[in-house]
Amino acid sequence: MKGQIMKILVADDDRDLVDLLTYWLKSHSYDVSRAFDGEQAIARWREVKPDLVILDVEMPKVDGFEVCRKMSGESTALVLFLTCRDREADEVRGLDLGADDYLRKPFSPRQLLARIQALGRRAVSAPHINSSSLVAVGPISLDSMRHEAMRNGIKVRLTPTESRLLHLLLTHSGQVLTTDVIVERVWGYDDAGDTGLVKTHIRHLRQKVEPAPNAPQFIVTVPGVGYTFMAQVPDATTV
Repeated sequence: MKGQIMKILVADDDRDLVDLLTYWLKSHSYDVSRAFDGEQAIARWREVKPDLVILDVEMPKVDGFEVCRKMSGESTALVLFLTCRDREADEVRGLDLGADDYLRKPFSPRQLLARIQALGRRAVSAPHINSSSLVAVGPISLDSMRHEAMRNGIKVRLTPTESRLLHLLLTHSGQVLTTDVIVERVWGYDDAGDTGLVKTHIRHLRQKVEPAPNAPQFIVTVPGVGYTFMAQVPDATTV
């Protein structure tokens, strides 16, 4: 999106909030479309093909989860969920469906703008990561251009966020990466991020690349610090 105006679809049944966000985002030179229920969100998404969808969880007709599910199979648009502050399960479910980020209500327009700018930086920086797209450590390899990982000849499809996360872990194999560093490098936040983002995406990544996700041997948790990627130790009999 470098050099282009980011197209944003704001979908929420709170019309006052949508009006406020539309005014705020347009004042910062974003191209904004609006929807007030899930059916409108799907129709507008297919019509305008936005770069980013800001999606409320609780919408009439079709909820935000179903909208995200439909988009994830047909689009590469970024998805930012809006959730209630006391509904952590919504956040986890949204990330499970492929959302890139979430923001808890109530929030300020400046908070939202910071998230959007971070997502925009990720989109712009993606080609630079992909310029060295093939990375292999031990039995795990990644083609970040295609968002595909391979373990012992078994190919798995990754989301763009999972691809960025695995790329970071592989290129820093053996190093302990703090949660804050991961959030900054993968999500692009300048300040400390939400550990739930990292935890959920690590869990998904383990499901795809670990032979035993509940007993990970590659993507290892360092309690109280963060995560590290450990290459498989070669068999002692191997020359």
